Amino acid sequence: MKFLEAIKKVFDKILEILGTTTLGIMSILVVYQVVVRYIFNAPSTFSGVLSQYLFVWMIMFGSAYVYGSREHLTIDLLKDKFPPAMNMVVEIITNICLLAFIWLVCVRGGWAYTLSQVKRIDSTLNISMSYIYAALPFTGVVTLFYAVYNCARAVKEYKEGKRKTGDPLGGTA
Repeated sequence: MKFLEAIKKVFDKILEILGTTTLGIMSILVVYQVVVRYIFNAPSTFSGVLSQYLFVWMIMFGSAYVYGSREHLTIDLLKDKFPPAMNMVVEIITNICLLAFIWLVCVRGGWAYTLSQVKRIDSTLNISMSYIYAALPFTGVVTLFYAVYNCARAVKEYKEGKRKTGDPLGGTA
């Protein structure tokens, strides 16, 4: 479990840095776009398009990070009524279902779609559209790790007796 926690810290830090940097660059681009449009009356096309693409990446970084830190929106009304063992089982089943979905849709499907867009070029930035779509498989792999980590954490917390009925330590069901 310590190995998984060390990897999780690395992924968390990478996502924090990437998400914050992306937000900062996007903010600068939007301010630049407003200034050149309204003050200099010379609209910038590249800054608008690039900020849209960065917004997609930022959302993907943020969603993976929030899932990994277990701060996403959950409805635990029913799950919190279960005894600790059943609570653990429900959390593991939920994470396995998410793992299957993320693998099929984000990683495999996202990778296939990213590869299919390699030859398609964005007319404004003159870059391959695959760079934009690569956010899906990249964050999918990170989310897969988080799903495995959450399963291991649920078992560990159950074995240590940290899970109690109505305990807010849940978070994925």
